[in-house]
Order: sequence, then C-alpha cells, then structure tokens
Amino acid sequence: MEIKSNKQTKKSEKRLSFLKVRITFIVCLLLSISILMIVNAFWAYVNMKQTAQTVYQSASAQISEKVDESLKVLESLASLEIFYEPDVEWEEKVAKLDKINEYYGYMFICYVDKDILVYTLGEEPASLASREHMQKVYASKQPYVTDSFVAGADGKTLNYTVIVPLMKDGVMTGSLFATINLDETSELLEEITSATKAEAVLIGSKGQVMCATNNMTYGASILDVWGKYKLLDVTVDQLEENMLNRQKGAFQSREGFRVMYTQYGPIESANWDILIKVDYWSVFSSIIGLVSLTMAGIAGVMAVLYYFVARHVKAQSQTIENMVNSVQEIKKKVYQGGDFTDQLDYENFMHLSGKGLNDELTGTFTRAVFMDQAEMLLKDKQDNKMLALCFIDLDDLKTLNDMNGHSVGDTALRKVGGLLREYAVKYDGIVGRYGGDEFILILCDIDNHDELDNVLQELVGRLKFSILHKEQEISIHCSIGASVWREKLTLAMLIANADKALYDVKRHGKANYSLFLNGDCDEI
Repeated sequence: MEIKSNKQTKKSEKRLSFLKVRITFIVCLLLSISILMIVNAFWAYVNMKQTAQTVYQSASAQISEKVDESLKVLESLASLEIFYEPDVEWEEKVAKLDKINEYYGYMFICYVDKDILVYTLGEEPASLASREHMQKVYASKQPYVTDSFVAGADGKTLNYTVIVPLMKDGVMTGSLFATINLDETSELLEEITSATKAEAVLIGSKGQVMCATNNMTYGASILDVWGKYKLLDVTVDQLEENMLNRQKGAFQSREGFRVMYTQYGPIESANWDILIKVDYWSVFSSIIGLVSLTMAGIAGVMAVLYYFVARHVKAQSQTIENMVNSVQEIKKKVYQGGDFTDQLDYENFMHLSGKGLNDELTGTFTRAVFMDQAEMLLKDKQDNKMLALCFIDLDDLKTLNDMNGHSVGDTALRKVGGLLREYAVKYDGIVGRYGGDEFILILCDIDNHDELDNVLQELVGRLKFSILHKEQEISIHCSIGASVWREKLTLAMLIANADKALYDVKRHGKANYSLFLNGDCDEI
C-alpha cells in the first residue's frame, strides 16, 4: 500500500509540475484571442463607417450624374429653333421629340406650351396647369426635377420628371420634360450596394421614401422610420433641419442589439437626399470566417509551442528525478549501514546534484537559484537570530584579467567562491554568484551587531590572499557591503541597501566592508 501511495504521489507531482505551464498557455491563448477579437471588432467598426461613406459618395455621384444627363439632353433640345417657331405645328415638334426619345430610351419626352398644355401624338392637348411642379417651373423659369410619383396606364409605375423651360429673349414660351422610370434608379442603388453590407434609401423633397434597397415602404416618412431607432449622437429634429438645409452628415443608431451607422446628404441637381446605412454586426459577421481561421492558427501555434515546452519540462523533470533517486539511494545505503564507500562515485554524484543549480566556476548557487532560496529563507524566518545580507565584489577583476589573463581571474573567483561557501555553511546561510565579479551571501546564525562586525572583519581578512602566477605573487582583495534584515524589508530592499553600502566602500577605498544601518552606511 505504501509503494502504491508513493507512485500516486509521484504522478500527482508530475501533474502539478505542468499545471503552471498549462495555465500560462491557456492564459496566453485566451489573451491572444481576446486581442484578436478586440482588433477585429474595432476594424469592423472602422470598416462600417468607411463603407457607408464610400457607398454614399458613389450613390450620390451616380444619381446626380443621371439627373444631369437628362438636364443636358433637354437643354440641348431647348436650344433648337424648332421649339420657338410659332409657325411650326406642334405635331412636328412632338414627332422630333419622339425620335429623340427612341434614341435615349426615356418613358417619354414631351413638349408643353406657354399655357401649360402638353402635346402628345394621337391625343388631344391636355392641361398640366394643376400640377404643382409645372406651376413651380413656369413661376421660377428654372429647370426642375420632381419627386417620384405614380403614373402610367397601370397606375402603378413610379417615375420622376426632369423639366427645362423654353426661354427666348427672357420670355418663357413653354417647356420640355422627360419622364424617367424610377426602377432605373432602384436598380442603380441595388448595383452600388450589392458588393457591400450597406442599405440605400432615396428620400424625396418632403422627407418621403422614394426607393430603397431594404424593402422600406414607398412614401413612408423617413422621420417616422428614424423614430423607431435609438439615435445615439443626434436627434430627429436635428436631422430634419440638416436635410432641409441641404447639409450632409452621419449618425449612429441602435435597434435592440443592432448598432448602425448612417451617412446622409443631398443629391446635386435634385431636391432629394440619399441615406446609406450599414449594420455593424453584418460587417463583423462578414469577417468572422477569417477571424475563426486566425484563431485556429493561433491555437495551432500555441499547441506546437506547448508540445516543445512540455517536452523540455519533462526532460528537466527526468533529470531532477534521477538526481533525487541518486540521493535516495545514498540515503538508503547510509541508513542500512555497511561499507559502501568504494561503490560510490562522488564526483559523478556532485556533478549530477549541482548541474543547473550551482555556478560551475565558483560552486556557489546561480543567481536565479539564490534569489529563490533567499525569498523562502526570509518568508520562513521565525527565530530571533540576526540575518545579514552581504554584497561581495572582487576588486579590480577586469584589470586582473587584462594584465594576467582570464585563468588568473577564474582562479581568484574560485578561491572567493570556496571561502564564501565555507561561511555560508558556518553561519547557516546561502551564497550565490550575482554577476561576473559579484557574490551575494546571507548569514543567519548571528547573535548581534558585535558578532556581525567581527564576522565581516574576519571575512575581509580571509578574502585578502595571493595567487602565484609565473613566479609572481598577485594580491587579491574584496570589498563587502552588508545590510541587516528588519521586519517588512523585502529581498529587493535588502539587496539595494547592501549595494549602497558596497558603493560606500568603493568610494572610500577598497578591501574593506561597510554596514548599512537605518539609512546610513557605517564603514569600518
């Protein structure tokens, strides 16, 4: 049962060893997906606005161009003398217009005299004096484009009319008008919006819907339609005023969870307005496929990275497990007794147990291991013994290397490392190599400041030694900065205090020590 329990514990430890790795990868994956979603959500918002603006520019330009073409055709016809000669019969004038109409393909082009009578071949002249738009033309003597209206034999055909006055010597002698099927404009709007997620609505001079790509009811008041939405940055009254003043603009609206952006403005050459509306979610949904592929790609990359990281962690875990097994085997032999000294390869064991944990040159802990051990030491400290952290710097290592070679510098570092390990064991502490020529030592079993001063003074003396190189003795010495731990001091603060003390030694000479006490450095 004990063997089974140990096996289960090992499996549990292995699972736990990968827990942080898994959590890290999951967090990175979720963070990447979140960033991707935020970026694409923002891009969809920008694209929504750009789409509305682009479609608005295209639709307003093309509809204006179509109206301008009709005005130019009628103005060209109005320049012909035939329409001003009283001796020319109206039948001849209408016959000419019919030939022009066949070429351009309007519903019809008609001639109207000064009494607002319209002439059509095969029919009696009819009065248009009751028509509001004809009254405006004959009163203003200016070209005019009507709103759409119902006409035709079926009483269902929607069209609009472009009217140009016939002027001679400042006198209006009649007019010409071309009637155009509104279906052409509807088809134009459908074509413009077909490649986008935009909806287009053409609005008449009285705010009524003339045609739309979203099945909006013909003749409906656009103000009533807007009243159904929650307008976010404008009011209905402001929109009405802007349209009456022939101004263009844009606004955002909401209907439930739908967020929309609308660009609006006037149609040149006509008293109309065009509205282009784009739904945010329709734009976002159009890119969701690409977003999903990108997410899948990110997940795949993370999975591959996790595989290699997990494999590396497993290899490291196996190394550690082998080391632990070796230690357990030694302990087992020790507890069982007997002479097994000859069977033990100590060099092999020390290399295995220290690999990756100790600095290979000095035998002290690596910086990362020291910091980890020191954090635990401070966290678990409960006795009343003094704890001191020492920063040890091998003085003038660069000069030593430059003048005598790196082998001499390495010898000095090994010697310093060995001495510091001795003090770490003696005073129940730990020692690590902090940098190239810097060591960091924690002493724990210290009773008071007097003992600490004695230990530091002794250590400075021990760290003064000579190295024989090419029959010449080279003097080596070190500087020490120390700080004493107090409650609420973090490891980083303790190191910073010791570093200040070390700087104080360097400032006043070397081969000495300084103790950081209550914000001051006490140099000995």
